Amino acid sequence: MSTHPSAIVSKTAKLGENVTIGPFAIIADDVVVGDGCRIDAAAQLMNGSRVGSNCRIGSGALIGADPHYIGFDESIASGVIIGDNNTIRDYVTLHRSIEPGGTTVIGNENYFMNGAHVGHDCILGNGNTLANNALLGGHVIVGDGCFLGGGSAFHQFVRVGNYVMAQGLAGASLDVPPYLNIAGINNVFGINSVGLKRAGLDAGARKGIKEAYRRIYRGTETLAEVLEASESDDFIPEVKAFYDFFRDKSKRGVLIRSK
Repeated sequence: MSTHPSAIVSKTAKLGENVTIGPFAIIADDVVVGDGCRIDAAAQLMNGSRVGSNCRIGSGALIGADPHYIGFDESIASGVIIGDNNTIRDYVTLHRSIEPGGTTVIGNENYFMNGAHVGHDCILGNGNTLANNALLGGHVIVGDGCFLGGGSAFHQFVRVGNYVMAQGLAGASLDVPPYLNIAGINNVFGINSVGLKRAGLDAGARKGIKEAYRRIYRGTETLAEVLEASESDDFIPEVKAFYDFFRDKSKRGVLIRSK
């Protein structure tokens, strides 16, 4: 382990093997850092932070900070759980939960570019990219393999399905179903075809997804009629997941507007 002399590391923090800690970094008491992590200059890991193996925490990043929640009781013990192989670049902020014993959860192999923000109680899956200054409000749920463009913003409690592509400065106050490309404010611009190919979905799966998309977003049936008719069909898992997203409980409603 290599720790710069100016870093402040609590004696009760638990650090794995081959961890590198840069100048002026701060690691608080109740923190766990896995093997092979790199903590850059002036990064802060606050109480309740759990970081997996082989993660990079960039300069000025703030992990486990108090949430932006009016009236939050700072004495509440909560935290952030981060999986393995995540890259968290400069000045990223990941806020801890507002609930006693609660956690904000980050999966594996995610990439957070400079200035990205993840609010309290968010849950992110694996392989997502948040570009510069992408913003997630509290309780947002993001699936796997999404690309959220620079300056994009997602309202509290929004769900974002797998392999969604949000263009720069996009905004969503409604749930975004899997596989879609969104731009502007609550606008769907077709299927994220490039993302699906890169994710390794075969031609049959991509075709099925496109047919389901056309049925909901371009067809003449109501959403209720489509969902009722699709219940009896034996779909491949990727297509079933698309229909099921509309059936699942939603606090914000689901985005069905398109251009």
